[in-house]
Order: sequence, then structure tokens, then C-alpha cells
Amino acid sequence: MIKNELHADSVFKYINGRELLTDCFLRCETGEVVGILGRNGCGKSTFLKIIFGTVDCHHKYVSINGKRYEAPYKTAGLMAYLPQQPFLPGTLTVREVIDVFTDSEDEKNNVSDDEYIRPHLSQKVNALSGGERRYLEILLLVNSAAAFILLDEPFNALDPLTKERVMLLIHAYRSKKGFIITDHDYRHIIAASDRIILVANGSFQHIHALTELEDKHYLPPGSLAFSGLI
Repeated sequence: MIKNELHADSVFKYINGRELLTDCFLRCETGEVVGILGRNGCGKSTFLKIIFGTVDCHHKYVSINGKRYEAPYKTAGLMAYLPQQPFLPGTLTVREVIDVFTDSEDEKNNVSDDEYIRPHLSQKVNALSGGERRYLEILLLVNSAAAFILLDEPFNALDPLTKERVMLLIHAYRSKKGFIITDHDYRHIIAASDRIILVANGSFQHIHALTELEDKHYLPPGSLAFSGLI
């Protein structure tokens, strides 16, 4: 299996004269899940969009397998991005959406044969629950040819059962892809991730021990123990 490497370095982003992101660095390779945590407005989603290539910044260096890309989304097979808002056309049926968003028969079959999607193939996307729609979106992305999957709040507003299904998807496909995920649900981000980055005061702080999340005041004291994470 080919192992792909993503490097995002020297990312600077200013908004209204304020430095939102300062010299941020991240690496990810096939088989890794990198989790990004931080408070509202700290720049997590902006960073994902910058490395995807859909948001401009004042400086960045993004490379995949040693080759620099200004907008990776324009090159097939590099990155897929899950935005916070639903992106599937609601007036199409699930079967029609699968036909539109998959490139090969294997991809098509992987999605349509999924046990949670199969019962809904004839339904309009608008008729799905929020959790079903989110699961379908993620399932389509992980079955794409993209080497790296960027997930922006994949657990937001999902019921506990659907969150666990999303966790299983990440686990099932991580051997083939690299994942970068961000969410306010720190429990699932921690559980899914190999490495954690905390965004604070515009900088990326690479977390080496979970207790740092409390020491750096991202989590209240005792949160990790209460959640059973330590």
C-alpha cells in the first residue's frame, strides 16, 4: 500500500488586522488520525479550508508527497473535505447521490451496500434524518479516491449511536487514508485520534499528554477523569 504524507507549514491568517493563525504546522500520513481542538472562533475550520485550498491566507506551505499545492482540492485524489453544513442535493434520492458522487463500481457498491444506507436508497436526501445524512456524507468521502479526509465537526448534533457509526467509519478507513478532524466533542476527537493539536492564541500546540488540555485551560480541571479518558 502506498503511504502518503501531508505537510502544512507556516500558515498565517489575518482577519480584520488580527492574527487568527500564526505559523501553524501540521503533518499527517496514511494511517493517522490527527485531531484538532480549540474554542469557538480560534481558527480550526479556517485552517482546514486553507489547506484544502478554498480559503486564502497570507502565507502557507502545503505539500503532499513532497510536491507543493496551492489548492489541493483542484487535483483529483488528494483531499476531500466535509464542511459543517450539509452539502448533498436534497432533491435527489440517495441512490442518485451515490451515482453522482462515486467514480467506480467498487465505490458505488461500498456505499449502497452499507447496512445503514441500504434501507434508504429510494428516499430523497431531504427525507433523511440529520444523522443519516451526515453519515452518508462521510461514507461518500471515505469511499472517494482522496488520500486525505478533512472532517469539520463530523459529530456535531449527532445522537450517540450515529457518533459511534462515524467512529467505526474512521477506524475502518484509516489504514488507507489520513484523517484530520476537528469538533467540539473532545471525547470523540480524543478517542479517534492518534495525535491531538490544541489551537490557542492563534498557535498550534501539539499535545503530548491529555492532562495538558486541562493545564492549558481548554478543559476544566477534572474533565478528563470525569469522562473516563484518564
